[in-house]
Amino acid sequence: MPIPRPSMALSAGLLAVTTTVVTVCGAGGAAASRPDEAKGRDASVRALPARFTQQKVQWTACGADVTPKAVPGAQCGWVKVPVDYAAPDGKTVALRVSRVQAKDHSRRLGSLFFNPGGPGAGGAADVANGNWQAGEQARARYDLVGFDPRGIAGSGQIKCPDGVAEEPENPPRTASEAEKTFADATRRARACQKASGPVLAHMDSVSVARDLDVLRTVLGDAKLNYTGVSYGTFIGQQYMKLFPGKVGRMVLDGVVNPAADLRQVARLDLKTSDDAVRRYAHDLAVRGDDRLGATTEEILRRLTTFAEELDRKPLHGAGGEEFTGGDLSTYLGMAVSGDVSRQRLTTALVAALHGDVTAFDRLDAEVAGGSGDQEPTPQEERTEENESMSMSAVLCLDSPSAPKTPKQMLATADAFAKQSPLFGRSYAWQMIDCATWPIAPTGAAEPVKASGAAPVLLVSYTDDQLTPLANARAVHRQLDHSSLLVRKGQGHAAYASEPPSTCTDRAVDRYLVGGKLPGKAANCSG
Repeated sequence: MPIPRPSMALSAGLLAVTTTVVTVCGAGGAAASRPDEAKGRDASVRALPARFTQQKVQWTACGADVTPKAVPGAQCGWVKVPVDYAAPDGKTVALRVSRVQAKDHSRRLGSLFFNPGGPGAGGAADVANGNWQAGEQARARYDLVGFDPRGIAGSGQIKCPDGVAEEPENPPRTASEAEKTFADATRRARACQKASGPVLAHMDSVSVARDLDVLRTVLGDAKLNYTGVSYGTFIGQQYMKLFPGKVGRMVLDGVVNPAADLRQVARLDLKTSDDAVRRYAHDLAVRGDDRLGATTEEILRRLTTFAEELDRKPLHGAGGEEFTGGDLSTYLGMAVSGDVSRQRLTTALVAALHGDVTAFDRLDAEVAGGSGDQEPTPQEERTEENESMSMSAVLCLDSPSAPKTPKQMLATADAFAKQSPLFGRSYAWQMIDCATWPIAPTGAAEPVKASGAAPVLLVSYTDDQLTPLANARAVHRQLDHSSLLVRKGQGHAAYASEPPSTCTDRAVDRYLVGGKLPGKAANCSG
């Protein structure tokens, strides 16, 4: 889960982790779930008309609206799906899809769908520009297929109007601050609902999983072969639950635990973040860098005390801007997640302890330099705004557990702060969007059993700051028909990633190409 930022908007760390128990109709109209699973609003979903299940994709070269530079042979197209699967004769949304055909076409195994996570990230560009290419063996035998989920990137973007009130930079502490934050968030959410139209009420992961089954059917695959990263693993688990008989070879990489609710996920995030800061402090002590303290515990105490002092009396930067405890936690998070140099962070912290916070401006420049230090294009700005909005749209439908009043939120923030003085309040207030969302949630935190589904492969780093290994182990226990492959080291998305791991890529490719799972629990060295 990601380290919290001062922004009150939901972070990718609060990853939906919820499911809905439903009876659904597959793309061909047959019920995919058992009768005893029929619950909730989706119990009466009708069979899809042939105009969805029998449509043909008109493949063309991918244009600049998908990616500035597509790989040779990349193709793009559109597939229409219902906005509301309970009313398939109503409005539709066009999903943007991309594909790169199998290199060894004579031995093609079918399509391998890819979702990069988020929620809020589109996958069409990642496949079209080669940012994701799968492992060498899988790339040879499968058509790689990316798609932008409904309301995201090229698939009918949801949007918020300009001028809508922004969230505060730091967590509210008083009742009046909390009430104002709630009022602003409510106004923002309602404005976004009005601007986005009906699709906003159907951004839930169950609908995305149904879209995936339409895509599978339209592309002519009898079973879904799929690789999902982070939130993409949650989509995969929803698909397993809805369509167990249609599961082919499925890789869930950087696993989300559907049995944990929003608050439980946040608490695990807090522990993961605190553990990372502890490792940072331990590393300083072991190396003999005593500028922040001589021992791990002394360094942690000094950082925690400093954060509390900043909240009572912020420091000020060169331009007069406040530097609070929330800002300090942000930079700690950026360092332990690898976004900035830990050595430069230590130097900046030492200066800040003496009243000078200007060194943090240089850390900001470091982050900007890592991204090319270029002004974003208008399209990139729209994409970033859409990702932030989409994250809330999905999570708030999937999760029912956010606090619902200013008083409840303040109490939750106090409880989180006791667990983690450095990160607690920021994580708690990241639930503000779901606390004020105008559309009722449809999810429930439950494990996915997916009885009757084919065996799946779970993949995780030992040290994943975004989706901790504990998630993968929990889902491994929930799914009897799964194997867990663990890659030693720190990172997020262990398969077909940088730096590459030959061990990991070969093990996953053996499963995707030959159907051979590693042992129940296998390991790859760094």
